[in-house]
Amino acid sequence: MLVNLINVAYCAMKILPYQDEAFSKYRAESVQEFRFALSGQLQEQVFYAISVENIETRIKSSTIINALKQLVQQQGYHL
Repeated sequence: MLVNLINVAYCAMKILPYQDEAFSKYRAESVQEFRFALSGQLQEQVFYAISVENIETRIKSSTIINALKQLVQQQGYHL
């Protein structure tokens, strides 16, 4: 089963540059070089997605904290 999985993955890596024009520059490259380039792009996208998520969480957190501070001050309490 593992050999079949490896063969399917290899074939997918060979076919992808012909199916998607975004990867057409890898048609003449080896599967290993294409896998390395694709892996690097995926790592960059994951890094950016996590960074944006963390930034959004911080922005939302600071907005909520500021809103709660204003509410507490409106109630007459001092922080």
